[in-house]
Amino acid sequence: MSKKTIGWVIGSIVVLGAGGYALARYNTDSMAHVIYQEVTHTESTAASSSTAKEDSVKVVTDTNTNKKPAKATTGKTQSASLNDIQKILSSKNYTGAYVISENGKISQTDFTGKNANQMNGKFYLATDTENMLTAAAILHLVDQGKLKLSTPISKYFSSLSTSNKVTVQALLDMTSGLSNDSIPSNQLTNVLNWNIDHAEAGSTGQYNYQEINYVLLEGIVSQVTNQSYQDYITNTFLQPNELSEVKFASQVDSSKMATPYNNGQPVSDPALAKAMNSQMGQNQLVASPWNLLKLTQVLVKEYGNNPNFISSQPTGRLIKSGDMYYVSGGIVGYRTSIAISKDGKKGVVLMSNDSNGKDNLTSLVKEAYGKLK
Repeated sequence: MSKKTIGWVIGSIVVLGAGGYALARYNTDSMAHVIYQEVTHTESTAASSSTAKEDSVKVVTDTNTNKKPAKATTGKTQSASLNDIQKILSSKNYTGAYVISENGKISQTDFTGKNANQMNGKFYLATDTENMLTAAAILHLVDQGKLKLSTPISKYFSSLSTSNKVTVQALLDMTSGLSNDSIPSNQLTNVLNWNIDHAEAGSTGQYNYQEINYVLLEGIVSQVTNQSYQDYITNTFLQPNELSEVKFASQVDSSKMATPYNNGQPVSDPALAKAMNSQMGQNQLVASPWNLLKLTQVLVKEYGNNPNFISSQPTGRLIKSGDMYYVSGGIVGYRTSIAISKDGKKGVVLMSNDSNGKDNLTSLVKEAYGKLK
């Protein structure tokens, strides 16, 4: 991958007015701008920073994940569980990074598969797992009394033709009936407005995985907090918990990303740009495996007992399965899967930079987690 910034160049943006957006041709030398930025609130960053501390979510995880872990030891010094997990990953030809937590401590972090020697210190796309962070942001605003899950979304998006049954809760559960099956032909500069303009309303109450639900939730976060979605997430969750290796894609040079592959073949910047663009607001977040583990621990400790944080269907939120929670997602070039105990002390994070269009790593992360004592 060439040394480019993932995202867009601010000078190329043309704002058509409050709530307006513009489209530009794909820049084949850079990755797509899929970062949601509410244009009506970008001027509020300085004012919002003064309240960041009182609004922030800081969680003590009781683990050793506050410091970047050294590469794990191998051989006789490690447990049988870790040996078993390594064998599983090898037998399934897993390519990518992984991190393992046992008894509240990181016991293994490593890279395996093709080009493993090129992965150390790299970022990976967190893929759909970003949605659990969006859900946490919504629930935090509910806890503060700034938002109600029962509020119809027409309060925030008057141009959408939706009934009062389409609430914030419906977006969270992906039962809103809203869909957007359009594929943008150009590089988006305002993901939110493009989704609103292409939204189709259907019957409410039935689950249907549609990215538009979480794009709208991001827009609600921005409206309620008078900050951009990125600023709110950074000020409220990332900075207070010292998650310096969880970032938005526009903040990371592509040379710092693990090179993406699809079925063993390198994915070009333009191909990844179009894939990210078509996700319409998801796949904004990049992370190192150990920081994604810590973020998940923070969210589980803070919201794991909140039924609205746990999903029974794939939404990008955590799903309950026996004694653990799990979540998976993928895009061309990257796959991410997390399995974590209900107390957050035991977990496995897989971040692969090789996709195959078939496997989202759920079975593999569950099998690996099952080897932990």
